[in-house]
Parts: sequence; structure tokens; C-alpha cells
Amino acid sequence: MAAENTLGEELSRRRVLVVDDDGALLELLTEFLELQGVEVVAAASGEAALRELEGPRPPDLVVLDIRLPGLSGNDVLRRMKADPKLAHIPVAAMTGMRPGEFQLVAAPDEFLSKPFDVEAFSAALTRMVSGRPTGH
Repeated sequence: MAAENTLGEELSRRRVLVVDDDGALLELLTEFLELQGVEVVAAASGEAALRELEGPRPPDLVVLDIRLPGLSGNDVLRRMKADPKLAHIPVAAMTGMRPGEFQLVAAPDEFLSKPFDVEAFSAALTRMVSGRPTGH
């Protein structure tokens, strides 16, 4: 039986945009992905995320915090799903808010509740790039 591909193998030659205003978490997720051999672009705001998304080399995958100052992750997600050039990019939304404290305006491909562990994070990203259905 063949072994499961590692996250790095699944994400090889892909760019991942990680968006979070928590500098420590942004650095942690960036370093984790880079150690897997993934090209990472980090953004600390919704505005910076949109600049990357609308730039010359949009990411292949987005990890997006929902609660951001200024332009929220929810707004970024809504704009992505409404834009034909961006709607195909898989998004993993994440938040530390409890259910009922927020409402998503568009459906992400994956959802992560903070705090989450490396296995849950890796599994969500692997499902997104392999096209396997999620549990939501």
C-alpha cells in the first residue's frame, strides 16, 4: 500500500497566502509551511491579502483569519468568491470565535477553529489541494 503524501508533497510548487493579524501565529504558520517546502506569502491584514490576490501571481491556496482589523477576513472571502478570477482559489477560514459569534458571508473550502493542532491544519490543506470532500 502506498504511503500518504506529506503536506509538502501535496503543496509542492504551490503558493500559499496566510492571512492573520496575530503576528506570532502568522510567523508560526509561515515557518511550518516553509519547513514543508511550501512557498508562503504572509499578510497581516485584509487589505494586504487583497493586494496579493489581485497581484501578478495570485496564490494557489489561502489560509484566512476571519477576524481582522479594517477589511475583515469575511469581506476578503466574500470578494474572492464573487470574483471569477479568484473564486476557484481554495480558502481555509480560521477563527478563535465560538459558533454564534460570527456568520460567514461565503462558504470557505475548509474551516479551522483556533486553537488548532498541526495535524488538523495539515489535513485541511491536504484535502483542499487533493479535492477530497470535507466534513462540513
